[in-house]
Amino acid sequence: MQNQQTGFLGRLVPFIGMGIFIVLIIVGLIFLSYLIVIGALIGFVLFVLAYLKNRFFPNKYPTTKSQQSEDQSHHGKTYDHDEFK
Repeated sequence: MQNQQTGFLGRLVPFIGMGIFIVLIIVGLIFLSYLIVIGALIGFVLFVLAYLKNRFFPNKYPTTKSQQSEDQSHHGKTYDHDEFK
């Protein structure tokens, strides 16, 4: 009798393990989806706050054309490979 119960439990244990594993995967996916939704909501709120800040409180000192051209120009020297021979 003992041998039959051990054989039955021995065949049942892998199925229980697979069932637990499948449940853990499903629960993990649910938690991951909650994290993605919460992250998207936080990102949207931060985007709206930044948009409203820029809309109602613009920069007091807007950049001029000369500052923009200075920012786009390269400062310093570019070294070519031939200069180090």
